[in-house]
Amino acid sequence: MRLGTSRALGKPMQSSPRAARETRIEGQETAELNEQAPVPEERWYSGLVRLFGGKSASQKTADITAANPNALLAFPSEAISRPEPAPLADAAKRTAQKTATPAIPATGSPKLVRIALIVSAVAVVAAIGAVAVQRFPLTPREPRPGNLTINTRPIDAEVLIDGTRRGTTPLTLSLTPGTHTITVRSAGDERIVPLTLASGAEVSHYFEMKPAEPAVVVGRVSVVTDPPGARVSVDGKARGTSPITVTDLTPADHKVTVTSDTGSAERTITVAAGGTASVMFSLPKVSGPVGGWLAIAAPFDVEVVEHDDVIGSGGASRIMLAAGRHDITLLNRSLGYQEARKVDVTAGKTMAIKVDPPKVNISVNARPWADVSLDGASLGQTPISNLQVAIGTHEMVFRHPQLGERRQSVTVTAKGPNRIAADLTK
Repeated sequence: MRLGTSRALGKPMQSSPRAARETRIEGQETAELNEQAPVPEERWYSGLVRLFGGKSASQKTADITAANPNALLAFPSEAISRPEPAPLADAAKRTAQKTATPAIPATGSPKLVRIALIVSAVAVVAAIGAVAVQRFPLTPREPRPGNLTINTRPIDAEVLIDGTRRGTTPLTLSLTPGTHTITVRSAGDERIVPLTLASGAEVSHYFEMKPAEPAVVVGRVSVVTDPPGARVSVDGKARGTSPITVTDLTPADHKVTVTSDTGSAERTITVAAGGTASVMFSLPKVSGPVGGWLAIAAPFDVEVVEHDDVIGSGGASRIMLAAGRHDITLLNRSLGYQEARKVDVTAGKTMAIKVDPPKVNISVNARPWADVSLDGASLGQTPISNLQVAIGTHEMVFRHPQLGERRQSVTVTAKGPNRIAADLTK
């Protein structure tokens, strides 16, 4: 007995035909139980679990079935692993593999995979859309205004935008983007330019405007005659009949002449810019003369002034005056000559006045020396001083025996001093 026991512990026992038969019976019973046991229906999430590498409930059941080929014979106490004979363990593993294979359903998995992929794609598209909406909002941005700068030459030109006055140049404006019309006006010159302004644009325009024509300031002269109806001319140009006001005269001296059937008269009038000079002529009437004339003889031009009005000049024709006494002044500004006279004018007659020019001192010298004559009269040899000569224009001659002769025109004025010199060496 001891020897048999030792042999049984030391070596594995040989399987008898009975043991093999019992093993086949147990395998058939396990297969029948597996065929009768209902396979739980696989849920919708089983495909997702398999997609991401997890085990489904049917796989877990297959693992348990593989560990316990006969579910009725699986007891908790048998969970503790114990050694089995090699042939029995191999047979149990092969039976568990054959039993677990039908537990995985072969139908429905591709459909679930497609659904999972579609759900994932929709989620990705939604996420991309959310980011795009945040970064690129659908609401369009409001356009930024643009700046328009306008310069002109000359400056201070009036600027209108779309018909509305916006100021004078130089000017910088902020305008809404779009189409506008620019109007620039300056002293009768106008420019109209279309403008298309983009959002945030900087646009500059320069206009060369026509300069304003300088305003010509004129004066006027009022001409009245007694009797009225005399023909009036100014500077030899007919202007109408008296009484008349001539309005387009330049600031200067003008000669006014009136003519009637009974006589004529002439005066020189000084017209000031923007002012009005008045002159009155008394002409003879048909019934009988009521005025006379004044004739002046002078070696130089003189003006005849009465009550601060120039009524004529000495070199002209007769000057008509009303009969009676008149206080006149004879005047030559360039020579410094002025003389007051009282004259009595007789109706229908001419009164003659002779002007004797006053004399002033002159001094004459020459280099190296010369014999001097004035208006053909010899004055002597230079130097000459304090020589009395009438005012006005004279001709003076310098003669030297070796250096020859020199003539020059000299003007002697009442204002003085009058110094005349000639260099015959040049």
